[in-house]
Amino acid sequence: MAGKRRRLGILGKLLYTLILLAYACAIAFVGYTWLTRVYDYAEQYELSRPVKAVDAYLETVNRDHWNDGIARAVAAMPHEAQSDEEIKAFVQDRLSSGITAVRKSGVTDADRMSYSLRCAGREIGSMTIAEDQGYQGRVNLDELPWTLVSRFLPGILEWGLKPWQVVEDSYDFTNLYSSIEITVPSTYTVSINGTVLGPEYITEEGIPFDVYEKYYYDMPNLPTKVTYRFDNAIGVIQPEIRDEEGNIVVIDKSRGDIQFVKPVDDETLQRLAAFMQPFTDKYLAFRSGAGDSGLALAALKEYIIPNSDIDRRAQDAMDGMSWAHTASYKLTDFTFNSALPLMNGVYICDVTATTDTYTYGKGEVTDVLDLSVIVCDFGGAILAYQVN
Repeated sequence: MAGKRRRLGILGKLLYTLILLAYACAIAFVGYTWLTRVYDYAEQYELSRPVKAVDAYLETVNRDHWNDGIARAVAAMPHEAQSDEEIKAFVQDRLSSGITAVRKSGVTDADRMSYSLRCAGREIGSMTIAEDQGYQGRVNLDELPWTLVSRFLPGILEWGLKPWQVVEDSYDFTNLYSSIEITVPSTYTVSINGTVLGPEYITEEGIPFDVYEKYYYDMPNLPTKVTYRFDNAIGVIQPEIRDEEGNIVVIDKSRGDIQFVKPVDDETLQRLAAFMQPFTDKYLAFRSGAGDSGLALAALKEYIIPNSDIDRRAQDAMDGMSWAHTASYKLTDFTFNSALPLMNGVYICDVTATTDTYTYGKGEVTDVLDLSVIVCDFGGAILAYQVN
């Protein structure tokens, strides 16, 4: 009997040990299973945070400085004077400083979030992320331990398990546009990157030259300027200007419109100077009233256009010449300063003359006079039209 009880005791201990081991294994299995599911949940929750989708988007766009949204925005931008490659390179360079995303306030949709995309402190677009409703994860909320959590804390596990993805993005690069506005003679051409600007780009025409401004009333056919405006320039673009002969022109803003006027050739300058000295002498002699006014007018008429402004004014002045008290006149110095072409064969000649006159009651007077004279070159002869 003693031996039998001893064997039962050993068997009992063995059975007890096996039960303990089975129980420990069961607890370990349940613990491992639950811990694995908790880990799966934590991992899936971490992957499903909105910041993951935002960071992934920013990483890609800041690496390439380009994506489909940027491409769509650039394709929609008018850039007729620049190639697609040029615009892409310029946009990528501007985005090289980096794009950041800032959550937009006032969005109440629980499964969508909108962000403002910014570069260099300026908003350049926006993007929207949303939960991927079709995503199938490893976490099953119908299994333990989640059924217990849901039972005691209802609703707490119903969010955060679906990853977020970018569902739309858009960009606006209109702030990259700059306008080019340039005023040139109407006979000039302006081109941008080889594209000649046509009349549709002219915003103002008939602009007077500053050097001709006071002559347009009498000569409406004088050259004028036009203003071109090009609004679709992206980046810094230097327009190319060419004159009537196709020569490239660089405008010097400090020189005024005289730079657009072709200078008078040396031969014509010499002919104009040779005409202006005797004309100035005859004109000032008549104007002084010294001697016989009729003879002075007759001498002047050899140098003026019949019925010109000078001729009419001289005829009107004849009645008053008899009251002049000038006894003598003499041209003592003459300087031909310049000649400005107006139209074909028409010039403005600027001269400086010094005269000595003797007037009863005043004695001898020396005057230095600046005259601006419009003359016409008829090829065989030069005649004066107007004196200012």
